Amino acid sequence: MSDSRSYRAGLAALLMCLVAGKASADIVLGHSGDLSGNTAALTTDYVRGMNAYFDDLNKKGGIRGEKIKLISMDDGFNPDKTAENTKALIETQNAVALVGYRGTANMLKILPMLKVAGIAEIGNTSGAKSLRDPYVPGVFHLRASTTDEIEAAVNHAWTIGINKIAAVYQDDAFGKEGLEALNGSMKKRAASLAAVATVPRGTSEVAKAVEVIAAAQPQAVIMIGQAKPGAALIKGLRAKGVRPQFFVLSVASGLYAELKEPAEGVIVSQVVPYPFTELGNPVVREYQNIVSKTSDTKFSYNSMEGYLNAKLAARALQKTTGPITRAKLISTLESFTNEDLGGFALTYSKQSNLGSHFVNLTMIRADGSFAR
Repeated sequence: MSDSRSYRAGLAALLMCLVAGKASADIVLGHSGDLSGNTAALTTDYVRGMNAYFDDLNKKGGIRGEKIKLISMDDGFNPDKTAENTKALIETQNAVALVGYRGTANMLKILPMLKVAGIAEIGNTSGAKSLRDPYVPGVFHLRASTTDEIEAAVNHAWTIGINKIAAVYQDDAFGKEGLEALNGSMKKRAASLAAVATVPRGTSEVAKAVEVIAAAQPQAVIMIGQAKPGAALIKGLRAKGVRPQFFVLSVASGLYAELKEPAEGVIVSQVVPYPFTELGNPVVREYQNIVSKTSDTKFSYNSMEGYLNAKLAARALQKTTGPITRAKLISTLESFTNEDLGGFALTYSKQSNLGSHFVNLTMIRADGSFAR
């Protein structure tokens, strides 16, 4: 009886070890983003792109037989909640890296945590200067900076004879840095903004901004903020008969979902390749092929960015010799020079986390598609 009990106990212990071994074979990546607030639709779409890539990779065997497990947590765009989620992802979930965070204030909140844990944050949707200059170790950007996007918008405006430009920005770190970049672009052209107005962070309270901008009668308005307040601003100005050329940044590329047909003609800066028909680009062909096999087959800029970010994270994992650690993964990313993901290349080093300067301007059509 004693031998039988010992056998059963040993067998149970072996099974537990096998289960634990199976669980430990997952490569855990952590994500915190707004899944319930003002930017939820954009975040969900971005995560859809990441999951499409990871699910396809896992079906093909993952990373040397280990599956990638993406744990996505909702922070409602609240930086304090982002920090809470990040603590759990680092300490409880034992993520080897963090991926695809949303929001400048949210990113700034977790920088000390990244340093203490020695963990990388790969790809986020902030273009803020404060996350790039001076160099922030451990943060690896996929997208171009807000400065790059704004310079592209102002340059286009100047090219077509528009120089009376107003700005509306969300009142937070991202908006203020964007305004600083816009003022810098105007100063390069010996000009200044016709008017400046703010929108409280996380709201669509644009009434005051509408009054300020309408009074200035600008030729163009650059909105430095999210899609919901951007839509409200356009509605408010058009209701007053004010119809300038509107520019929004890539973070507001979901504007059509909020505004529908009135979004026609709005110029949107984009930081990843055109995901709809650009079949000459290898990574776009790959993205379209994989997304077409998922439950949601819609192509979009947000899911394209998420897909690229997942591919970047996976490429770093593939090039890191096992066992994979947080420190090894950071070293691998720092070694990337013109790392080609299929027509979209990224460069990092121990002194730079910029990654890419790619910006392309698009215009929203009446049906919500983008013209280049």
